[in-house]
Amino acid sequence: MLGVGLEVMALILILSVFNGLEEFQKGLFKTYDPDLKIISSKEARFTLSPQQLVAAKSLKGVRFVNPILEDQALIRYKNKQLVVRFKGVDDEFLKAERLKKQVVEGDYFVQNGEHAFAVVGIGVFLNMGMSFEDVFTPIEAWYPNHQALKRFTVNEQSIRSNYFFPAGVMEVEQSFDNQMVLVPLNWMEELMGVENQISALEIMVEDGADAQQIKTKLVGLLGNSFQVQTRDEQHAAILKAIKIEKFFAFLIMAFVMGIASFTLFYALSLLVIEKKKDLATLLAMGFTKKQMFQTFLLVGVLISFSGAIIGMILGYGLGYIQEEFGIISLGIPNSLIDAYPIQMRLGDFIQTALVVILVTFLASIFPAKKAVEMTFKRS
Repeated sequence: MLGVGLEVMALILILSVFNGLEEFQKGLFKTYDPDLKIISSKEARFTLSPQQLVAAKSLKGVRFVNPILEDQALIRYKNKQLVVRFKGVDDEFLKAERLKKQVVEGDYFVQNGEHAFAVVGIGVFLNMGMSFEDVFTPIEAWYPNHQALKRFTVNEQSIRSNYFFPAGVMEVEQSFDNQMVLVPLNWMEELMGVENQISALEIMVEDGADAQQIKTKLVGLLGNSFQVQTRDEQHAAILKAIKIEKFFAFLIMAFVMGIASFTLFYALSLLVIEKKKDLATLLAMGFTKKQMFQTFLLVGVLISFSGAIIGMILGYGLGYIQEEFGIISLGIPNSLIDAYPIQMRLGDFIQTALVVILVTFLASIFPAKKAVEMTFKRS
């Protein structure tokens, strides 16, 4: 019974940790990703008509509609250079204040008169050795001129360039911090040499609004030439990987539980041997084969279910303690979270109970049949 309890407890905790990691990733995406994102199904950049933009903004539940122009480029500051990902944003993006709380130093703006500024990830800021005090040396941004390169000519016109000064430093997540730079949308258009083209349209919905319903309306509005992605769909690969890992962890623990069920099998087998005389007495009292089979099957069920209940109580208790107090740390310096994330779900408890039922049934069938055969063979 204790063995079954420990296995159930371990399975509950492992599944809860995977749930916690999934929710942590979703919460992290929520920090800097929009509720809905519109991209072209065919091209990297596209153009929306003013009518389509007005129609999207007028949908019930839509709070902000932000055009985004995004691409990689090379930056250079003094003797250092780095490939980063520029994200051109407009004033509405700043008004949404999606990343304002993540600014750890400096201010949250990207334009001051005619001068272009940028909010850079802390990794970019440190790797390039940028400084707010250096107001005389701007950061250079270089981007390939694709039109010139198509003519197979490499000269000074093959590279487009622009300049900016750092305005603020944001800290979100390592991969984001090491490459992202927020710049003005018009500045990004100058750098890339495009006009009235965007790489995505990011939409923030109002609190309580159904993003899935708004997505359905946008798909009908824009047609098949565009994809409308929810926040989970924007990171489908990562979330799918977590679910696959959780599934295989569940299979492994179920397999371990199946191997451990041999203890139940042997316990019931020994019980049959020890109770030979008692079985004969029950037979003399009129016990049928079916009743005797059900008796030993019930014994196995009671042993496993008692252990499963103990394991679920222990798993829930330890999970609650970890969730509230974080007693087991990740052991990773400068991590966004100090302890293993935990989130317990009713579905995991139900899955575990079903596994226990299956294992119990399979492990109890043979001893129960053996008891019937031994008893009625002697008679």
